[in-house]
Amino acid sequence: MKKRMISVLLMTSMALSTAAMTASAETVVKYSVTYPSTGTQADGANRLGELIEECSEGRMKMEFYPSSQLGDKAATLEGMAMGTIEMTECAATDLSAFNDMWSVFSLPYLWENGQQACATVMDPAVREMLDADMEANGLKIIAWTDIGSRSILNDSRTVNTPEDLSGLKLRCMQDPVLADATTAMGAIATPLASSEIYTGLQQGTIDGLDHTPSVIVANGWQELAKYFSLTEHFTIPDPVFVSTMWFNTLSEEDQAALIEAGEKFTDEWNNKIWPEATEAGLKAMEEQGVEIVEVDKTPFIEAVQPVVDDFLASASDSQKALYELLMATRENY
Repeated sequence: MKKRMISVLLMTSMALSTAAMTASAETVVKYSVTYPSTGTQADGANRLGELIEECSEGRMKMEFYPSSQLGDKAATLEGMAMGTIEMTECAATDLSAFNDMWSVFSLPYLWENGQQACATVMDPAVREMLDADMEANGLKIIAWTDIGSRSILNDSRTVNTPEDLSGLKLRCMQDPVLADATTAMGAIATPLASSEIYTGLQQGTIDGLDHTPSVIVANGWQELAKYFSLTEHFTIPDPVFVSTMWFNTLSEEDQAALIEAGEKFTDEWNNKIWPEATEAGLKAMEEQGVEIVEVDKTPFIEAVQPVVDDFLASASDSQKALYELLMATRENY
């Protein structure tokens, strides 16, 4: 009996030791983002975490840090370069901080819709160029996500034409091309961090912004602004990427698992999660009293064309190369 008890104790000890070793061997993937902890993007992040754990058979586990908990975009990208943050996502335009060619994604009416944008950037020829540049800057893309086309939400009046934007202060991302296009449409471009939009609307720092329905609802901006015009002027896909420094420390098995998780997430997000969220976002806005207006896009396209022309006239070689590749490739989609 005594020997049996000793045997049981030894087996239990070995099991606990094995469990402890497994736990200590688990690789943590810190995912730092600026968007809030609830809403479609957060749901997507949690799904990505599940896929990472599933594809790695539990060897990797994602820790989700929303609402800029680990810092804003600049701080997060710095952490990625240092290897202290493993994963993030951002608008493709944000990557112009590394190479000016990414500013091409700031051009208005570049795409017919988000599906076309994502299909184009995931085309092998385009992806080769984008992946090579990212990896040269210490970052590795594992997924591309459709974030739809941005339209104008404001708290002052119905917007049907560019003239209706006159005098309205519209928040825009901190990008000169985006700001120029917003100004060309007739508004006063007001760069502001996304975390400051709600307060900006409350205090009158801005009169409105441009974004997509599900993101608007997730942040509660429709509570303060009740006029939404479907201008769909900016379509900027978001890449999800990891630190190359960190990625290179993984085993080949875990690297493959991470890439597989990213591919599965891309498919689920672009074909199920995002389309359903867009429909739900529009419905929620309508139910909460937001006036949703279909507009003739032609006057808006004409208003921003000089911005596109000026950009291309002074574009760098890398910008011209990417623009030409995107234009040629998008015709396939």
